[in-house]
Parts: sequence; structure tokens; C-alpha cells
Amino acid sequence: MNLDSSVIIAIKLFAIMDPFSIIPYLLAIFEEYSQSSDTKVSWKFLVNKVELAVLILLLFFSVIGRAFLDFLGLSPESLEIGGGIILIYLGIDTMGGFQQLRFLGRNLVEAAVTPIATPLIVGPGTMAALVTLSVTYGIIYLILGSLIAAVLTYIVLRSGPLLVKALGRTGTVAAGRFTAIIIAAFGVQLILQGISQIKLA
Repeated sequence: MNLDSSVIIAIKLFAIMDPFSIIPYLLAIFEEYSQSSDTKVSWKFLVNKVELAVLILLLFFSVIGRAFLDFLGLSPESLEIGGGIILIYLGIDTMGGFQQLRFLGRNLVEAAVTPIATPLIVGPGTMAALVTLSVTYGIIYLILGSLIAAVLTYIVLRSGPLLVKALGRTGTVAAGRFTAIIIAAFGVQLILQGISQIKLA
């Protein structure tokens, strides 16, 4: 078995998921929940919830992603356009001071799955990439690559509190605002990419 293929897949997936840009957003949800709820939840618990959802999504689309989309009658292009719209909305909301997060923060478990695990980490770009890679690589390579990418993502997310210590609260908020621009821009890119791949003839 050529492990180089799995490493290549892992690097591509990790770059698309970009967990570094999600940390300020995840910190915002964590702090919002901590302030509004009497139930104390650790950062490790939140990251574990996110990681579990990420792992399930990666493995799901590695194994039956193409068949699942075909069953629903969806194309990778429609997945990119729909996900892009969601990301633009989340980016605008983040820039406006996490208004939606004040609602999401009431249920940390749900927020860990949506919008953090998907579509922010395992979004339409990641799903479309897995479907596309399944044409070139076998399922075993996709699964191994997904596992490696998931481990790397977990390591990055667990280091989130270090970001707060390094940047402070003001720096974290500023990073969150910058992340909003990145999220919205990525959403626009997905929409344009999906439109460009639509066959008009």
C-alpha cells in the first residue's frame, strides 16, 4: 500500500478545512455558553464533540459520498453553491458581533455540530473534494487520509486556549472579525466555483 497517496489526501483535506481560522469562532461559542449557562463545559469536551462530528462526516463522504449525492439527486456544484450561501451568512453574522451565536450558545452540543463541524470545518468544499478524490483514489486511501486530517484538526483545535493567552481577549475578538472576512470570502469562492462547473449545454 502506497501511504504517499493518503498523505497527499490528508494535506489537501486539512488545507481545505483550515481549522486555524475556526478557532476564534469556536472560542466565541464557548465563551458565550460559559456566560449564559449554569452548566460548566470544558474546552476539551467541546473540541471532542466537534472532532467526533468531523470524523463521522469525513468517513461518511469518503465511503459513500458520491452515492449519497446521487441518491439525493444533488451535484457537487449544488453542494458548493448551497454551502457557500451558508458560509456568507455566517461570515456576516460573525462580523456583526456573533448575534446568531448568542442563540447557538444556549445549546453547545448542537453548535458543535452545526455550524462548527459543518459547514465551517467539513463544509461543501471538503465534501466535494472527497467526492472528487474518490474518482482517483481508492476508499482505503481516502479513509486513511481522512483519519490523518482529522487527527491534525484535533491537535489544532485543542490548542485553541493557547491562542487566547497569546492574543488576549482583544486580539481574539480582532481575529474573529478577520475570520468573518475569510469565511465570507470562502463562501463566495465556493459559489463561484460551483457556478463555473455548471454545464450549460
